[in-house]
Amino acid sequence: MSPTEIEELQQRKIDLENELQSLDDKEKTLNQKINTLEEKWVVQEKRWAVQELEEKVNARREAIGQLEARLNELEEKMKTPPAKEHDEAPKPPEPKVGEEAHQEEIVVMEPEAAAERALESAEEPKKKRRFF
Repeated sequence: MSPTEIEELQQRKIDLENELQSLDDKEKTLNQKINTLEEKWVVQEKRWAVQELEEKVNARREAIGQLEARLNELEEKMKTPPAKEHDEAPKPPEPKVGEEAHQEEIVVMEPEAAAERALESAEEPKKKRRFF
């Protein structure tokens, strides 16, 4: 082997060692970037999850607010009676034209007649009814 060939091989070895060191450095840098991005991704996923939960919480709060407003409205209605509905007696409906007004008859019986009627109904034998 000639001295120039040895020098070339030596130079080639040095170049390859430098390239290897450079590739090692690049690999470490890429791994660090990957780790950083993975951590950022995890953080971003957690942010999205938190944001989604916040939206659900806000929606639920709004629904509860509406329910509470409705409850308060109903409670207020219960406290205050409607105007004039309770003050006046209900009016019977007016008969339509062409219809006769039906009036109820009240029969007043003397006390003796009422007692006789009660005795008559008591004397009638009652039928026994059996249900199976």
